[in-house]
Parts: sequence; C-alpha cells; structure tokens
Amino acid sequence: MVRLRGGDDSALRHVDNVYYDGPHYDQRYATYTHDIGFWREAARSNGGPVLELAAGTGRLSLPIAEHGIDVVGMDVAPGMIDQAVRKRGPSRATPTFLVGDMRRFELGRRFGLVMIACSSVCHLLSDEDALSCFTSAARHMRPDGTFAIDVAAPRHETARADARWKSRFSYDHPVTGHLVTVRGRRTYSPASRLLTDEMEYTFTEDGRTEHATRVSRMYSADDLAELLGRAGLRVERTFGDFDGGPLTADSTTHILMCSLGGPGRTP
Repeated sequence: MVRLRGGDDSALRHVDNVYYDGPHYDQRYATYTHDIGFWREAARSNGGPVLELAAGTGRLSLPIAEHGIDVVGMDVAPGMIDQAVRKRGPSRATPTFLVGDMRRFELGRRFGLVMIACSSVCHLLSDEDALSCFTSAARHMRPDGTFAIDVAAPRHETARADARWKSRFSYDHPVTGHLVTVRGRRTYSPASRLLTDEMEYTFTEDGRTEHATRVSRMYSADDLAELLGRAGLRVERTFGDFDGGPLTADSTTHILMCSLGGPGRTP
C-alpha cells in the first residue's frame, strides 16, 4: 500500500468507522454489480490508463484491470485500500492502489479515463472541495481523455430522510460468519445539502454494537456541470442509467462524461 504525501487528514475523520472497514464493506456491497459493465466499456473505449478516485476496495478497478488495462485506484480510507491490495494479490502489477485524498493529489502522469463512480463524488462536502478535486482530475487527464462521474439523483437519496430509526440491512461477518444487523436513521439539511446517515451495527455473536456515521453532499447534474466548467471541464455526454439510456427528469442515476476545455480552460 502506498500513501500519497500532501493534503490534510480532515477527510479521515469521516472514514474511521466500521462502514469503511474493507472486509465489512465488501460483504455489504457483494451484490452491487450492475455498473461494472458500463465502467469496463468506458475504460476500454478510452484506451487507458485509468485512474479511479474513491476506488474503495477495488470493486471496479479490479475487473477493469482484468481486461489488460493499466489502472490506478486511489482512496482516502486505508482500510479500503488494504482490502483492495489483499484481493489483488501479490502476483499482479495492476491495479496499483494508493491511499490519497481526491481533493488534491499529484501522481505525475496522465490518464485516458479519470472516474468517480458509485456516487462517491458526494464525499466532497463543499463546492471548494469539489472544485479542488475536479481541477486535480483535469490536471491528470490526457488532452483527449475523459473525466466521468455517476451520482444518484438527490431526490432519490433524500426521500428516506425522515430522521426515524429503521432496520437497514444485514450481512454475514467477513471473519466469523455470524450475522451483522444494521439499523439507521437519515437526516437531510436543504441549506447545506448534507445528508447524514447514522448507523448502529449489532454483532450477533456477542451483542456488541458499533456506531458509524456517513455524511454525503447532494449534487444534481446541473450542480456538477457548473463546478466542472469552473475546473476547465466540459460535459460532452450524459446518461440516465448504466445501460446508456438518456438522462431525464425521472432518472435516478446521473452519469456525466466530460472532456477538457470547459469555461475555466483554453482548449
């Protein structure tokens, strides 16, 4: 595991809980596979290499690399990157996994595709953070490269923000196999556009409970397009699902494919 220098550690306070523990995260999202084909095709069509920001445990970086594409996956959570490295194994050169802050980074190379998938852009909790991230991404793109984001529609995410504790999900513990049950409550502040998920993980083998909090900022396609333009990126194509359908007012997913040359940059 490689840790990038620079940046600050303020993002780490948001990922220091069981939700961001790599093996637990993989168990929770074991069936989340519907977007893999879309991202593999995006990587293939752009020719690589690929930089995945907020790469987590390699859920996308690993299957993209299986097609012979050079991939770098970066995430701020060391526990996620540790798990990605374990899954990759010692015999594989790619993906390369790095611990780093996607708000500001310097890798010294350029990529055919820079991507932020699975609504991970929502971890950027202010316009300033988003603009810094997008500017860093643009600096790492080939002149003909693509920057791509997918994000859940805000109304889809905030619909359950009723501040009531509810049963959320369960999964088998990655080590003991015993059931882990999770309940949570969701609150939303329209003024800050911050969505807060408070969660209680109960481990049935001993009754122990751990608390976790996830804070996300809601971005619409229009919000992102404005910030991308300020970072020198131009939205070229949009999709409303991972089958390539059009982006409409009813779409629950917004996918933006961008090139260099937005308002903030001279082509």
